[in-house]
Amino acid sequence: MSAKLAILGAGHGGQGLAAYLVLNGHDVSLYNRSKSRLRLIQKQNGIHVEGEVNGFAQLTRCTSSIQHALSDVDFVFLVVPASAHRDLARKCAPYLTPEQLVVLIPGRTGGALEFSIIVEGLTGWRPIIAEAQTFPLVSRVIKSGRAHVSAIKSELPVAAFPAKHSEMVCDLISSVLPNVRNAEDVLETGLANIGSVFHPAPLILNIGRAETTNGQYNHYLEGVSPSVARFLERIDAERVAVGNAFGKNILSAAKWLRTVYDSEGTTLYECLHTTSCYQGLGAPSSLDHRYLFEDVPTGLVPIAALGELAGVPTPTIRATIAMASQLCGRDFWREGRNTENLGIADLSPAELLMYVWDGSLVALEVAEEMAVVQEEWEGVDSE
Repeated sequence: MSAKLAILGAGHGGQGLAAYLVLNGHDVSLYNRSKSRLRLIQKQNGIHVEGEVNGFAQLTRCTSSIQHALSDVDFVFLVVPASAHRDLARKCAPYLTPEQLVVLIPGRTGGALEFSIIVEGLTGWRPIIAEAQTFPLVSRVIKSGRAHVSAIKSELPVAAFPAKHSEMVCDLISSVLPNVRNAEDVLETGLANIGSVFHPAPLILNIGRAETTNGQYNHYLEGVSPSVARFLERIDAERVAVGNAFGKNILSAAKWLRTVYDSEGTTLYECLHTTSCYQGLGAPSSLDHRYLFEDVPTGLVPIAALGELAGVPTPTIRATIAMASQLCGRDFWREGRNTENLGIADLSPAELLMYVWDGSLVALEVAEEMAVVQEEWEGVDSE
């Protein structure tokens, strides 16, 4: 069945996904804030794609108008760095309708919570937001209007906020995307944020090399020495411990590599250095890179914030946030997805679990009132 979709973001992922969806029979509108990235796509009225998907994908629309892009579509896919979710939520809010499903691909950590609270604050109603744990394709733009899709991932964990709608949402998304798996909730998808482990700390610990060589080294292999890998293992252990505190079975980074890429080894260093797809990859050439401005405020900050809420210490993560803030001259903790910005500062772990399931703070108030009544009844019975 054909669906009408808007893809917001015409970068590596957006162009590859747009072409994939068109060639699978769907109507796709592509939006990008910058008009310059769209010129060639508009001129040829579509995207050439090669690799796992081959052909020319003719788009329904290609526009820098958010209103035009969102008009008369069923799905809205955000395929942008997670650091742009907040701004796009504000831009989308006036034009979204309750019938449209918004999907963050991926959401990183806390993406659905952030997007939802912004839209509700601007419109008075709360949309159903889905977030994917990862991107469904491995895609690169050769040049604007020509993409290469090198792989289609075998599993795409997806959860909805509120999670009570996840089964319905996953059924809808599986009609347009392959290999969708219903994740338990957005805490599961958010705390499975592997990029927050692999990206910020190696860049920080190699920044002298990055700047003096213009990024002419391999981020994952040359940039992750045994000592750096041990630092990453501490970050990873804290992330997994936060997940455990909320009852989530979060894969360690090493186990994730073995599961997804058939990497070999017991330590993270061994697994990274036997991951074939990381061979030949370069590195950032400066601090002005998504490995910091995306993965710190939308990855490490919310993981540490959830740890604080659950009483789980995250000293290595907090040290990394502090180093990134000092190096970049920004307060990533204040501007990132902390508990205040996500609207969950006053919740206990149990209340947060109920909130991500039901999506309503009113439900929490009712549950608290019922608990008080239950205590009163138990008191009467004991008399």
